[in-house]
Amino acid sequence: MTRYMLLCLTLSSLLLGCSRKEETPPGGAEPKAGAGETKAAEGDAAPGEGEGHGEGHEEIITLPPEALKNAQLQRAHAQLKPLSRGLTAAARISFTQKGVAQVAARVPGRIASIEVNLGQKVKKGDVLGYLESPELGQARADYLSAATKSRVAEENFRREKELLGKGISSEREARQAEAEFSTAQADMNAAEGRLHALGLNDAEIRALKADEHYSSRFPARSPLDGTVVQIGGTVGASVDASTPLYTVADLRELWVVLDVFESQLRSVRVGQPVALTVSALGDRRFEGRVEYIGDVVDEKTRSVPVRVAVPNADGALKAGMFAQAEVLTTEGTASDAGTPEPTRLVIPREAVQKVGEEQFVFVPVKENQFKPVKVRAGASSAREVEVLSGIEAGTEVVTQGAFILKSELSKESMGEHD
Repeated sequence: MTRYMLLCLTLSSLLLGCSRKEETPPGGAEPKAGAGETKAAEGDAAPGEGEGHGEGHEEIITLPPEALKNAQLQRAHAQLKPLSRGLTAAARISFTQKGVAQVAARVPGRIASIEVNLGQKVKKGDVLGYLESPELGQARADYLSAATKSRVAEENFRREKELLGKGISSEREARQAEAEFSTAQADMNAAEGRLHALGLNDAEIRALKADEHYSSRFPARSPLDGTVVQIGGTVGASVDASTPLYTVADLRELWVVLDVFESQLRSVRVGQPVALTVSALGDRRFEGRVEYIGDVVDEKTRSVPVRVAVPNADGALKAGMFAQAEVLTTEGTASDAGTPEPTRLVIPREAVQKVGEEQFVFVPVKENQFKPVKVRAGASSAREVEVLSGIEAGTEVVTQGAFILKSELSKESMGEHD
């Protein structure tokens, strides 16, 4: 019994000593982690690290030769200078005065066919559609009849003159033939004038006279090169002479009309550059120049229309859109208070692209390679933006086409997350 108790006490002492060795003594070092724990610790990132593209991001975007050619990238250098300033104004977009035409029926009748579709590009003289017009058919028939009578009367008059010269015919008969020819010629001229009034041109009348065939079909032709932007009526519908059937517009250039208050007119001059934004088109910016400053002040709004011509090669701008415009009236040499504007690190506005919540510029590394550099933007105008950090003066950045590189960067980012 005594030996059994002694054995139990010995085992208890041994177990108590082992448990004390595993405990960390006060003030002692933490136990070392195992291999698996070390990897986990090294793999954990601080909150916010590894998300997005940080300042140390070394990713290079490479464009294939064909993509580089199509992108038509342009570059500029970051400069230390005052930020350009201008005045802002509400604007509306419209067709140019010479770049839009309405094609009316010009003759009463009904629509026989429509030969074009909305959005279709046409050339001057192309047939847009056909009308069936009984009135035109009658006018054509009258003209052909008058032309035939005039020709017969002319031949008779010439024959009588020849006979008179030979002493075969009398002078009275010759004068009567001349009077009949004059009357027939006047009737033909009147019939031709009627056709002109109905919309036929000289070439169409000559063709009508050549084949002596009349029809009640009348072609509606485009008066200019452009795009069909409106079609009125349907096949079979009755129309009057003044009914507009088609609208054709040249969309390669549009007008932007600004409403500038009379108190701001002293800062606006013909030829000044204008930057334009449209909410429907996001961050995209369009540029034009002041072409015309109105001569009359609106009595209600006390504003003057200022017209700006804006290129629209890709057709992104639409007539009828509302826009916000900024006229670059100064180069930022002085503020409204008369104090000089501070010098800033400035780059063109289109160079800064937003990816997620971060802003980037793209710095050329090689001809077809570009490095995204994170920047922090400050004050901005319609054309320029201040850079607070990320690049230095003289750094070359991509301006036009930077959004293409942004798209490539976004694709690669999505691929990494996937």
